[in-house]
Amino acid sequence: MGSNSYIIVTGGAGYIGSHTVVELIHHGYNVIIIDNLCNSSYEAVARIEFLVRKSILFYDIDLRDEKQLSHVFSSHNIQGVIHFAALKAVGESTKIPLDYYDNNINGSITLLRVMGKHNVKTIVFSSSATVYGDATRFENMIPIPETCPNDPTNPYGKTKYTIENLIKDLHTSDRTWRGAILRYFNPIGAHPSGLIGEDPLDIPNNLLPYLAQVAIGRREKLYVFGNDYESHDGTPIRDYIHVVDLAKGHIAALDYMNNLKHDIGLYREWNLGTGKGSTVFDIYKAFCKTVGTELQYEVVGRRDGDVLNLTANPTRAKQELKWNAALNVEDACRDFWKWTTENPFGFRVDNYQWKLFNESDTPNYKNRLHTVKFPDLQVSFANYGALIQDVRYKDRGLVVGFQEFKPYTSDDNPLFGSTVGRYANRIANGSIQIEGTTYNLDKNQNGSTLHGGRNAFNRQYFLGPISKQYKDSNTLEFILLDKDGNNGFPADVETVVKYTVDNNSIEIEYQSSICEDSLKDATAISLTNHSYWNLSDGETIDGTILKLASDKYLKVDPKTLLPSGEITQSTQPLTKSIELVPDVSFDNCFIVGESDFALDTRSRELKAIAEASHPSTSIKISVASTEPAFQLYTGDNVDIDPFRARAGFCVEAGRYLSAINYLPWSKQVLLHKGEFYGSKLMFSFTC
Repeated sequence: MGSNSYIIVTGGAGYIGSHTVVELIHHGYNVIIIDNLCNSSYEAVARIEFLVRKSILFYDIDLRDEKQLSHVFSSHNIQGVIHFAALKAVGESTKIPLDYYDNNINGSITLLRVMGKHNVKTIVFSSSATVYGDATRFENMIPIPETCPNDPTNPYGKTKYTIENLIKDLHTSDRTWRGAILRYFNPIGAHPSGLIGEDPLDIPNNLLPYLAQVAIGRREKLYVFGNDYESHDGTPIRDYIHVVDLAKGHIAALDYMNNLKHDIGLYREWNLGTGKGSTVFDIYKAFCKTVGTELQYEVVGRRDGDVLNLTANPTRAKQELKWNAALNVEDACRDFWKWTTENPFGFRVDNYQWKLFNESDTPNYKNRLHTVKFPDLQVSFANYGALIQDVRYKDRGLVVGFQEFKPYTSDDNPLFGSTVGRYANRIANGSIQIEGTTYNLDKNQNGSTLHGGRNAFNRQYFLGPISKQYKDSNTLEFILLDKDGNNGFPADVETVVKYTVDNNSIEIEYQSSICEDSLKDATAISLTNHSYWNLSDGETIDGTILKLASDKYLKVDPKTLLPSGEITQSTQPLTKSIELVPDVSFDNCFIVGESDFALDTRSRELKAIAEASHPSTSIKISVASTEPAFQLYTGDNVDIDPFRARAGFCVEAGRYLSAINYLPWSKQVLLHKGEFYGSKLMFSFTC
């Protein structure tokens, strides 16, 4: 597929859609997701991006909006569509049938009309085994073949069958149309990563999500709808297929159509199932075994629209699409239990919310602002630079940051709150030597490289975050893939920034590694956070009382601020306390550890490196890290509206200044393939 060609996935933020997007990307396709999020969550899209390490185009559009839909097709080179978007609950469809007909059928008509106008005539349609109705009314139709007569018994199934006929009639009217109709049976399971899975926004309509909610205590018991069917245990029989297998079936259908001669059209139905039926109690027992306990259940009356047996005959898909279900019920139970235990409330997380962080008329979902709020502490983070935008403790703002996004992109922005990388602080002469090879870096300050260059981490959008809630804290996990050659640095490097917030602290954990498929296998790396703090009631830090864990620092050339290799000692009583008055300023790399250097320091104890307070407020900040050094700035060169000199001070925990160019220090920052760079930093607040 061409680098500028896309597959549109409607309903791509939903359960099956999200898993299919992952598989599409793994198979080399570029994807655009269209979803109105009426029964899904954008968090699924963010997690897909985290999973595949790639940004994905997303449009919040209702398929019935022809104007907006046409804009997407006009703006991109669309090669085909996988159509999931639909209301999908059998029981609900019997209660609000008009909503189902309006949403599912009218949305599909608009989609097909727009596709035709833009000469996009390849569609994979997400249909359902419900189009067969009660197949047991015929002899020799279990397992169900594609030739089984269609007679859906509920509005949901009727909408699916109507859309099938829409596509069929289009193909009849224009034989260049290609329509793959995938009638799949009962999807279960989740992605084995535990990052995406089924997330019903209300009471689950499907068996496994309901069982999972019983297992974690969200529901009292499972309700079994009927035990008087003609099965081995009296409960209905279904063909349960792992959602990852199902997703791969869509890739197989798309590939099948793409391999046809360019002037050949197609209309064809395929069943996607395992060919093996399991009863409700079979699934119940398998899941109880996975969980390790017997779960409560109660047998109640049959559900409207249910039939005895929906087991697939998947022979056609096996022979023609070369597709086969590889995973079983036990695999699905294992993966769904992992998803549930790691995300007990699905994509919903208490103490957390997000909003778009841009002023454009066209929403840019890669640029969002994420806020974690506890009674005393509220912190906001942005995808741009994985930065800390705001910190409020006891309703008092403590960190210097912009309320709008645009100033963060200014050349005058002193990296307020940003993640600094690929290499923090200065590298002398803008060049590094790694194992005999010299790499010339982006020289962005007086012939040296500062904070990684002009397109460093602070200028890039991190993917994610993965947001999770624990008993007393919340975490946000961002990820960035920095490509080989960016700003001159070698190797493809993957970096994860994980924030943990509780009622009185912010912990930052950094992890970087070289990607397995990177052509270069070594690089230089040093990461830190660049937040500027102001604990005063005024516009400057003057009057701040500061206490450091060390009075030793690297001696530097006063003109270039680059180290000579020597360690010297301050004449000021920094380990006792000093006051930051106008003539007391710092831009120094203080030394905490002088030996036992390590690339990954995360296993070490967090040790206090600085404390600060101001007499005009009662708040104190304590900074702790696992690092051998920290850079202290007093912000004397800040000059960007509305902030001026000494608007904040910065404590950057990290590695020795320019360590990559000094052999005795280089172990701290020289990363090889198969290794991890890691560190931890914590800001704690008291009042």
